Amino acid sequence: MRIEKENIVIRSVNVDDAIQLNKWRNDGEVMKHAGFPKGLGQTLEETTDEIRNWEGKLSQLCIIEIDGKVVGELSYKIKGDGAAYPGWKICDFDYQNQGYGPQIIKLLFEFLFTDENINSKFPIDRIIWDTMLENKRAQYVYEHKIKARKIAIKENSWQDQLGNWRSSVEYDISREEFFNAR
Repeated sequence: MRIEKENIVIRSVNVDDAIQLNKWRNDGEVMKHAGFPKGLGQTLEETTDEIRNWEGKLSQLCIIEIDGKVVGELSYKIKGDGAAYPGWKICDFDYQNQGYGPQIIKLLFEFLFTDENINSKFPIDRIIWDTMLENKRAQYVYEHKIKARKIAIKENSWQDQLGNWRSSVEYDISREEFFNAR
């Protein structure tokens, strides 16, 4: 999988990305917004094995590049139920809050709704994702820039690695809503 637009590239991860991916995943500052303030504690071998487990699948783990620099990761899962389930993280702090998030999300969503390989096997009619309840900035982006619908708030639905109960907000956008909002 590879998407390119202007200075942004989203591409399938490969084993050459394992060191960088492992560094991010073990960095509590990078991972705290996902509920892992101590990082994942993942070995390089575990990261490499995970990358290999994604190979050849319709669902993908991807790397985000901006201006040729690796700055983040994203993934999407295709379950065959008419939806795609993505998640993303700009891990390089220098590239956060620079307006790249909405661009990356829109590129990904357009790909998921239009990719012939995916849609010939499992047509994607909607995209569903979530964020932490306290992540107000992300919610603003999803509601005002992506034009997604907030469909659920899941209060105290899981415990983070420090034992704190966390809540999440679930979002949904249909194919029609996405293309009408452009």
